[in-house]
Amino acid sequence: MVIYYMSRKVKMTISLPEDLADSLRENIPDRYRSKFIAKSIEKNLNEIQKKNLIKAYQSAYQEIAEESKEYDGVTGDGIS
Repeated sequence: MVIYYMSRKVKMTISLPEDLADSLRENIPDRYRSKFIAKSIEKNLNEIQKKNLIKAYQSAYQEIAEESKEYDGVTGDGIS
């Protein structure tokens, strides 16, 4: 989680669809727009990172399961 009051701020120029920019101006006061946008981006990035982590875990699980199949024939053969 990002702590905004301790984070170094970086200015960026972005392009938004006009209707989205209008809605932002209508609904979020000037002084709160940067924080609102930062929190929205953070929330979406967290979701993307979660999905990527789940995919990585699933892939690792599949690799482990495939490798385990190779050893199925030797388990229980009396070798310790």
